[in-house]
Amino acid sequence: MLTIKNSIYEYNKDNVPEGYCDPESVVHFLTRDCFDGQVKTEQDLVEHIDFSHTNPAAGPLYINGAEPGDALAVDILDIQTADHGVIATFSGYGALSGTCEVRTKIVQVRDGVVYFNDVTWTADPMIGVIGTAPAGDPVPSGYSFCCGGNMDSRLIRKGATVYFPVQVEGALLAMGDVHASMGDGEVCETGIETAADILVRVRLIKQFHLNWPVTETEDAWYVNTNGRTCDIAIQRGYEELQRLVMHAYGWDATDAAMFISVQGRLEANQAVLDNNNTDEEGDTFRVGVPKLNFKSRLIAGHGEEL
Repeated sequence: MLTIKNSIYEYNKDNVPEGYCDPESVVHFLTRDCFDGQVKTEQDLVEHIDFSHTNPAAGPLYINGAEPGDALAVDILDIQTADHGVIATFSGYGALSGTCEVRTKIVQVRDGVVYFNDVTWTADPMIGVIGTAPAGDPVPSGYSFCCGGNMDSRLIRKGATVYFPVQVEGALLAMGDVHASMGDGEVCETGIETAADILVRVRLIKQFHLNWPVTETEDAWYVNTNGRTCDIAIQRGYEELQRLVMHAYGWDATDAAMFISVQGRLEANQAVLDNNNTDEEGDTFRVGVPKLNFKSRLIAGHGEEL
């Protein structure tokens, strides 16, 4: 099995692939935590690390036959985390930063259980950074954009499939920034940051246009978007979801909007409510609808062309 372990710090069409595979391949990604191993003890405050080496994404992986205009499907088969993770607060970052000290907390993650102070809960590993390369300017792996990146959706976990626009030959898939647990919004700008082994299957859907990544869960479809403000991110999600519903179900724009209005789901991925100078630095949301198993899929399945 192919293992991808070298990391990039930006999504860039000129990144040299670490590996090549055919569609339907299962690939192992060996990832480092979002701090790139710089935080080792609770005395290591995040404010003092080298931020040019954060959010490393293992990759990129070149998928043979992937061309602009295709969609890349990534089935998340398994995520195994390290036995500990880091939670940290930053000065001036996040909606609650005015109430918090700058602090680093190292928590244990053993046998699928998180140990935080005097409480425990079941770990729920998810991938924070995952995406394909943009055709335009490079995007730092700590930011989100139309091909993915730092989306920080807690639904990108084992059992989910994430679909990405392919804008460059080979797609150039890279991923990292795993959290053993993360709440919606990631209010302090960190989940339980941890190293991890990720197992995925990559599939190719020829000539299927996507404007934004889409997450498929057991019972729903979610469009993942970003924006300089929450409103911008949400609006983009609604528009892409409407387009996909219209195409799959054969409805016009009004019926699709009505369906989203009465069945839609709106959830925050990362919304730390900071001041953002660009979309890529901004908030990330997921906008979804439940699956209708008697209707066409929002995204074509294995080998189907649309």
